[in-house]
Amino acid sequence: MMSFKLALAVLLCEAVRSGWSLANDTDATSQSAREARRTAAAADVDDANLPDRPLQLVRPDPMHHQHLELVPENVKRLHHVNKAVAVVAVVGKFHSGKSFLLNQLMGKQEGFGVGPTVRPKTMGIWMWGKPLEIVLPSGNPLSVIFLDTEGFAASNISESYDAKIFSVAALLSSYLIYNSVKIIDQADIDYLELLSKRTQLFALRSQVTKSQWFDQFNHDLLRFPPLLWVVEDFVQMTEGEETAVEWLRRIMETNSREDNKHGVNLLGMFDKVDCVTLFLPATTKTLLQDLSKAREEDLTPEYRQERDQLLSRLKKGLVPKEKNGKSITGGELATLLEILVTAANEGSLANIPGRWETFISRLRVGALEDCITYYESNMEVLLKKHNHGAINESELREWHQASKENATQLLSRLLLGLDQVNNTFAELRSVADEKFESTRDLNEKKIHIACNSAQKKIEVEAEEEAQLCVLPMKTSQLNEMYKSIQKKALARYKEEVGFLEGNGAYRRHSEQLKTGLEYVFKAITLKNTQALEAILNAGIETAVEKFREAAMNHNGVPRTTADMKNIIGRVRVEAEKVFADKAASVEGESLCTPFQGHFSTKLAHEEELCKKENLDLIRAACKTIAMRTSTHHTSTDNMHTTHNVHTTHTYAHAHTHILINSYKLINLSK
Repeated sequence: MMSFKLALAVLLCEAVRSGWSLANDTDATSQSAREARRTAAAADVDDANLPDRPLQLVRPDPMHHQHLELVPENVKRLHHVNKAVAVVAVVGKFHSGKSFLLNQLMGKQEGFGVGPTVRPKTMGIWMWGKPLEIVLPSGNPLSVIFLDTEGFAASNISESYDAKIFSVAALLSSYLIYNSVKIIDQADIDYLELLSKRTQLFALRSQVTKSQWFDQFNHDLLRFPPLLWVVEDFVQMTEGEETAVEWLRRIMETNSREDNKHGVNLLGMFDKVDCVTLFLPATTKTLLQDLSKAREEDLTPEYRQERDQLLSRLKKGLVPKEKNGKSITGGELATLLEILVTAANEGSLANIPGRWETFISRLRVGALEDCITYYESNMEVLLKKHNHGAINESELREWHQASKENATQLLSRLLLGLDQVNNTFAELRSVADEKFESTRDLNEKKIHIACNSAQKKIEVEAEEEAQLCVLPMKTSQLNEMYKSIQKKALARYKEEVGFLEGNGAYRRHSEQLKTGLEYVFKAITLKNTQALEAILNAGIETAVEKFREAAMNHNGVPRTTADMKNIIGRVRVEAEKVFADKAASVEGESLCTPFQGHFSTKLAHEEELCKKENLDLIRAACKTIAMRTSTHHTSTDNMHTTHNVHTTHTYAHAHTHILINSYKLINLSK
């Protein structure tokens, strides 16, 4: 991040002086005249929206010079920067040469206004209207925006106002340059540390309360950009072979604010700290009073050499301004600017206290509250991800642990170097754990509801699918159908609530679903069995009826034993064929065997009835014959009483023969 802004400024000047490839360069000569005119017209529009001159983005309120006001017409111009942007901001005390330094970084003699009088020239925050369009070594285009800021410690200007200017500029930029003159003194370091500390807390408050910009915690916003300390008009010598960076670090590390009671220093707040010195840009009083009049050839050789070295260092570290790892455009930069200014004015940035102890106390309380808010906001991200529905318990716990750890790390950054804050960390963890337990209990209920709902819905769907099956069907087919329905049902259950698989409620309702499907299968199996039995019963009835019809004695004439045997045998075969045809769809089923036995029993019973019927016919015939014979003999006796003994003997013999034959027929029938 430090190399970002430094490289950005270098890259800008190199683009002007060394002929860097601009992002707007095109092969215009290879285009048609119409395309050339269109390109020229578009360029005119861009020039109108992004003029090559200073534009004020933020101004102080005219009445009290305490609050910040956006300049809407100029902020809107940022929306015309549709490429990735990098922002270089210069801050420092008033009349420390910030505007002149920026002009040198941009390679412009007439750039930001340089004030020749003791009255501060720059008010609020200004940008150079036309970004420098460059192409990074990666081939990606980049729009570089320079910011000039109002100087600190001016007369009749509060420290709170300085803090607002510093906070907005620092968090908006991707490379921060702090400018001082002649020397680095303790007062500069003290003031910059205090501003930076307030800005760090302000960054958190800004982001956790502005959902339109931060869908989730933005780590890039809270992390300071690289800090480059530029000491202008430096003519002294450092100790021994100590470099400028080593000189700055030594001073920062030995900082003795309030007897070094709290040990807070800039090295711990900025990811990277660098330092360069610049010699006097000119030696004549006229030019030093108004450096805007100095041309390139008027600058001292030492200044030009050290300035070019600064540009080279900046060029190497140039990277885009990012939000959550992605480059932002001018429109997003404008949104961030609006949020930061609004948050500063709403009180997210408190007045800098006069006593350090008071500041530490307020910082601790405010940091704890905001870290709790961050934890809650981060947990809300997970809830929104799942539409405030059920969440896997492991995922919820891991998210809680990560959010608590991030909140703890955040608190550590906010309270960096401060003593007697261990209780604050314990309090943060305790509050986070309490909130997690409440969230977990509610989530358990949501899990139960989700799994139960999925189970019931899938059971109904499975039963509806089973009801669509045409019965009867083979038992093997029914089993395959059940397996298919069960497999699809369990798959649908997993698809709907599979993300809750590790939870006990998920397993319970999964088993209940299996049990419910078994009940459905048993009910369908019972219906199928009844349908199969109906087929077999119908087959039996049809076959028996067929047997009965075919074996019936329609003329009432008794049949002989041989005739009965032939008829019954033939009709049995026909009846068995009828039964077999009717029961063909049930062939192979386990219930076929008992029904086959039942059929055989009924068929045997019908045979016995046929035989009995024929026997009854025989007996009736014998009885009729016997009665006729008896009547005949009686009549003959009355009419021929006088016949002789020989005639009587002949009739007796005939009657006896008829009876013998009748009983023989009966016995044979049996």
